[in-house]
Amino acid sequence: MKTFTFPLKTFILSIALSLGAAMATEAQTFEYKDSGTDFILFDLTIPAGQNNVAYSAGSQNTQNSEGVIIKTVDGGETWNTIYPTSGTSPSFEKIEFITEDKGFAVGYDIFLKTEDGGATWTDITVGTDVYLYKSLTFFDENIGITAALLNTSPYFEMYKTTDGGDTWTPTSSIDNAGSYSMAYADETTLFSVGNNELISKSTDGGDTWTQIYSGTPQLYAFSVYFKDVDNGIVAAEDGKLLTTHDSGDNWSEFATGYHNFYALKYKDDELLAGGTDEDVYFSEDNGATWNVLFNGPGTSTLYEVGLFGDGSGLICGSQGKMIKFEDVFLGTEDNQFNINELVSFYNPNAKTFNIQSNSEKIENVNIYSVTGQLLASFKNETNTFSADVSAYSNGIYLVTATSNNQTSSMKFLKQ
Repeated sequence: MKTFTFPLKTFILSIALSLGAAMATEAQTFEYKDSGTDFILFDLTIPAGQNNVAYSAGSQNTQNSEGVIIKTVDGGETWNTIYPTSGTSPSFEKIEFITEDKGFAVGYDIFLKTEDGGATWTDITVGTDVYLYKSLTFFDENIGITAALLNTSPYFEMYKTTDGGDTWTPTSSIDNAGSYSMAYADETTLFSVGNNELISKSTDGGDTWTQIYSGTPQLYAFSVYFKDVDNGIVAAEDGKLLTTHDSGDNWSEFATGYHNFYALKYKDDELLAGGTDEDVYFSEDNGATWNVLFNGPGTSTLYEVGLFGDGSGLICGSQGKMIKFEDVFLGTEDNQFNINELVSFYNPNAKTFNIQSNSEKIENVNIYSVTGQLLASFKNETNTFSADVSAYSNGIYLVTATSNNQTSSMKFLKQ
């Protein structure tokens, strides 16, 4: 087992008010875990709110061969094969769990459904004449979409569900849609990518599509991820990473000239991209600049990344690679985090830092710099708090809040 530690960001972890500010250095860690397989793990999924359960699926080879689905119940420390339990299975491309128990796995002429956490699987019929279900994504427990490659004309189709995958219907049109990867930005807004570095957008739940970007002919856009309707990232060949902050009207480009990135995650103002050589790139400034966060050994490719509810995460890849990481993102998956029943979040548009309590009054709030200097102290009389931080320099800040005689520490990135 190999562990890599990168002290790239220094955080204040806690401040004891009676003793003043206390600082600690927190480092990102990347640790390889034994997945129990040497298959290419193309995808992984972590049910919402989970800190322990995750699933991953893949293929023996890049084309249709044998497939595998594996599961962890201890946060990625150990893995077991849950499908097939005997014999062989067609290759898998995508796996999605929409609840802790209900999930789907798709691939070469196979569309599986489970409602008992992967203990049993049923092969369901979604489309006809399908040889590969290439992409699958859900917005919530009910709304989802899949892209299928067909044996005969029109050679491509999309199917939607609004009842949690129990029934699927073809979309109205596939014109201008990308077949390689899709992502929801909100309930009705989706983005898809494909050949010629195509990026397409749908505002009607995937029924119709409009091409909004095209790049180099014959080169692929591999992957797309949107954190909300405005902010998203697309990965293409030659290490190209495209980011948008206006729902795809404009795109900014970064390129290494070498990597193929597939694994994407976008939270708050932080972005992660993993791909060729097991390298992971990271941006702390909304995609304006990128740096190597993890320099892999160069033997495999990373394909997908997922986050647990506690902020730790997993990245899967070829040769059965499974990497667990800690302390990469400032926040949590839902853009907010709970500490001692307080919820805090930074509003980048209003330039305010906010705290909410469901029950208790927030009494005192202190804001510190990363060097431990007290910048501001506030008295508060309600269960909500908001501070204008527009005058602060961009960077990381630590906040302590007192509620019901308990002190909580939290941090935010001001941009």
